[in-house]
Amino acid sequence: MNNTPWLVIGAGAIGLFWACKLQTLGHSVHLVYRSESPGKKITLDSLIDENGQQQSTSTKHKVKSFMASELTEQYDKVLLCTKSFDLKDAFLQVSEHVTDDATIACLCNGVGAQEELQSVLLDTQALWAAITSEGVLKIDKNHIKHTGLGDTYFGRWLQTDSNREFPIDHLTVTNIHQRVIEKLAVNAVINPITAIFNIHNGDILDENFKPLIEATLAELESVFTHPKFSYIEQSKHLTRANLKNRVNTIAQLTRLNRSSMYEDIKLQRQTENEFISGFLLKNSPIELPIQRLLYEGVAFSDQREETKKKLLSIT
Repeated sequence: MNNTPWLVIGAGAIGLFWACKLQTLGHSVHLVYRSESPGKKITLDSLIDENGQQQSTSTKHKVKSFMASELTEQYDKVLLCTKSFDLKDAFLQVSEHVTDDATIACLCNGVGAQEELQSVLLDTQALWAAITSEGVLKIDKNHIKHTGLGDTYFGRWLQTDSNREFPIDHLTVTNIHQRVIEKLAVNAVINPITAIFNIHNGDILDENFKPLIEATLAELESVFTHPKFSYIEQSKHLTRANLKNRVNTIAQLTRLNRSSMYEDIKLQRQTENEFISGFLLKNSPIELPIQRLLYEGVAFSDQREETKKKLLSIT
C-alpha cells in the first residue's frame, strides 16, 4: 500500500497543501481538481519552519493532476480535502477508481458530512476523519502560502475490530469524534463572527466583541454539557472556561488569518454554515438564539447589517 499513490481530491488551499505535504513525506500523489487545473507544479510558500520559527521559504512540487473523468488507475489511499457540502459527491465521482479495501480519509469542517460519506462506503473500506489547525492561504490556482503551523489528526470514524493502520505515521488518535466536536465548538464562534463582520480571526478578541463572545460561549456550554446532546460523551468537558481558552488560543495563533467562512462570503461561494451552526441548531436539545443569529447572518446577505446590530446589542 505504501508504494501506491495517494489520490487527493480537492485543489483548494488544504488539498494543495496536503498534496505537497504527502510528497515531502515520500508518498506519490495524484490530485483531482474540479474546475481549474493547478498544472504540473505547485508553489508552496512558507513563513515558518517545522519548529514554528519565522523562516520564509518557497518550494516547488511536481504533482500529477486530473479531472475525475480522466482517472484510469485504482487507488487504495484517498484523501478528500473538499468543503463539507461537497464531500459525498466528490467521493462518488471517483468511487469506481477506489479499491474495495481502500483507506479513505476526509479533512473538512463541521459535523455531519462524515456520516454522509460513511453511508456510501463499502463495509470493507475504512473511513478516517481528520481535523487540522494548519493555516494555509491559496494565492493562485497552483500557489499556496503556509501562514500558520498547526496539528493534523486522523482517527477511525467507526470503531471496529479492524487493526488496519493508517498509511501515515504519528498522526492518528483514538478520540477523533471528541476532537471533531472541539473544532466544531471553535468554528462555531470564530467562523460566523469573522464572516459576518468581515474581520480577521484575532479581531474577535477586541473589546467591542467581548459581550458577544462571552454570550456565545455561555450558549455553547449549555448545549455541549446538556445530557440530551447526541455527542455528550465527547463534549461534556466543554465548559465555558474550556471553550474560552480554546477560542482565545486559536484566535491569537491565527490572528492575522481570515477564516474559511470569511473567504467564502468574500468570494460569494457556498459556505459550510449548514455543518457548523446548522448542525448545532438541528441537533441541540435546547434553543440556541445566538447560533440562530449567526447562522442567519451567514446565510442571508440581505439581512446581514440588521443581524450585526442584533449581535452587537447582546449583553
